[in-house]
Amino acid sequence: MTKKDVLVKDDQSLHENIGEDIGFEMGAKMIKDYYDCFGENQAHFVGRNIIEKILSQPDCTGIKMYKALNAKGQPTYVFVGVDKRGKAILEYTVVNDDGTLSKKAGIVANRFLPPKPGEGWFEYAL
Repeated sequence: MTKKDVLVKDDQSLHENIGEDIGFEMGAKMIKDYYDCFGENQAHFVGRNIIEKILSQPDCTGIKMYKALNAKGQPTYVFVGVDKRGKAILEYTVVNDDGTLSKKAGIVANRFLPPKPGEGWFEYAL
């Protein structure tokens, strides 16, 4: 029996297991292929602390990274935590010390360190 013979429902929900280690060679090839196709490639550094803060929000399953432009018109990314339905976590409920509930704004992150020209690790990979 093949997949064509039965109705298969693909799980489209997001979950924490999406993503995998692809290894240095494949990663370098993918980056080089992008560079060869578009003539540019820029990495941005984001620190562990903000990633951990995003992931520690209630019901956060992962992070979506959006291409964006900063105030100077330079390419950057905006990171937003999402739940298993892919909905951005822009607000969530917290329990205060006195037992009351209140709302807290979700984290929408930017202010990454852009690379210096010629710092791409892929330049040395292949």
